[in-house]
Amino acid sequence: MHVFVRQIYTRITTFWSHTAKTQLQCSTFNFASQGSILQSASARNQTTLCIPLASTILTTSDPPSSTQPFIMWPLTNNPTTCMKPGKGPFHVACSDIMCDHTIDGSFCRLFYPTNPPAQQLDKSLYTTWLPTKDYARGYAKFIGFDVSAPVASMALSFLLDDYKVPAIWNAPLATEMKDKMPLIIFSHGLGACRTAYSSTCTELASRGFMVAAVEHRDRSACATYVFKEVQHEEDEASEGARAGMVQDWIPHNFAKPNEDFELRNNQVTQRAEECTLALNLMEKLNKGEEIINAMNNELNTAMFKDKFDMDKVAIAGHSFGGATSLVSLVNDDRFKFGVIFDAWLYPIERSMYPSITKPLLFINTETFHWQGNIARMHRMVEDFEKPTDDRRVITILGTCHQNQSDFSLLVSPTLGKLLKTRGKLDPHIAMEINNGAAVAFICKQFGLPFEEQLESYLNGENKDVMVGTNVKLDVNYKKSGEKKQQETPEKSQANL
Repeated sequence: MHVFVRQIYTRITTFWSHTAKTQLQCSTFNFASQGSILQSASARNQTTLCIPLASTILTTSDPPSSTQPFIMWPLTNNPTTCMKPGKGPFHVACSDIMCDHTIDGSFCRLFYPTNPPAQQLDKSLYTTWLPTKDYARGYAKFIGFDVSAPVASMALSFLLDDYKVPAIWNAPLATEMKDKMPLIIFSHGLGACRTAYSSTCTELASRGFMVAAVEHRDRSACATYVFKEVQHEEDEASEGARAGMVQDWIPHNFAKPNEDFELRNNQVTQRAEECTLALNLMEKLNKGEEIINAMNNELNTAMFKDKFDMDKVAIAGHSFGGATSLVSLVNDDRFKFGVIFDAWLYPIERSMYPSITKPLLFINTETFHWQGNIARMHRMVEDFEKPTDDRRVITILGTCHQNQSDFSLLVSPTLGKLLKTRGKLDPHIAMEINNGAAVAFICKQFGLPFEEQLESYLNGENKDVMVGTNVKLDVNYKKSGEKKQQETPEKSQANL
């Protein structure tokens, strides 16, 4: 994931430096009259901005928001509509829960079904994707830039600050739910956070699932925090915190060349423990136990009593989160199966593979995987070409690693192609297939109904999906199962 942000940052800083010396001229044209008639941006949905960015004319499909700087708009998609609402029967709500404000507690964003009154469905009420600007600085630091530079803070804030998730903050739980709702714990990838997979989480919640997206405190997130008590009367509480609390930020921990496996293996162990903590927290909500939410966001946790189906619990995760999900399946019997998006398997001990016996769906992208990773995957799915109901691998063609996170949806098509941060497949189609395959597998495992067309994704009956992998193993890998437990820096840390 960090390669994606690095490329955007480089383009933006180049652009920003140039515009500091050159007057930026922005013109909006009416294409029907060959650009001869000026129109206001608000009067038309098609705008063309001439800016000095690689000498390119960039076209966007929507006008900028009222809060986002106009000159940044050609780089991004409309922040309110780039993430589509879920296709299920429910609208979606979300809220943050931090139970035990210390490093030993649990921190997650909970997505859940809702059906609020029509007047509450205004898109202006959608939840902000970036929790705070500190996360933008965290992303910048993760990719190796000096976040004290004004350009870095400005560029990433402009890019990320106004994006909206199609979920209503703190809305009431859907009252018409007759059955208890299955639960899915979601684990993010390296350098991400609890909001980076909101498209997938909202899709699942729209189908009647509870989804708890964990934010890991093992220093694998772009940034995260705990709360600490105010030590002096003159100290003010942080915004969103309970009285007397301030945020204590936890920075990303970068692997050193000779410590990579040890660090990542320790992290994946802690991450699995944090998934168990999140599951424990959901059990408390289901029992109606009182919890102290350090986020002070007025979430009515009492509405969740007896709403979870604790016999139907699954885990899912992307990249490092995929490895986390596999370890969690071994360590916690309450997790019944896993959905693994573009798994990065390097952090897992070889000795653990025989213990991974529960049902698994691996959803791979076309360009992320390499022989060592696929060889490890073969330890869990012996024959990719002969999938079973409980074990299968599929690959979405024309996709890259970022297609399984929200990032592929954020930048404009022009910039995405220019920076090669999106595959050949349209990112919304890629996300639809990604989420649809996950929904089909989850529903099959839970014995729940779902649309027949979604099963075509699992069976490779869609032109953009293949059963198995596009990566071919050479003779050495086929004989040994895998080579040394070692990866090049590019493969062990890149794009996660």
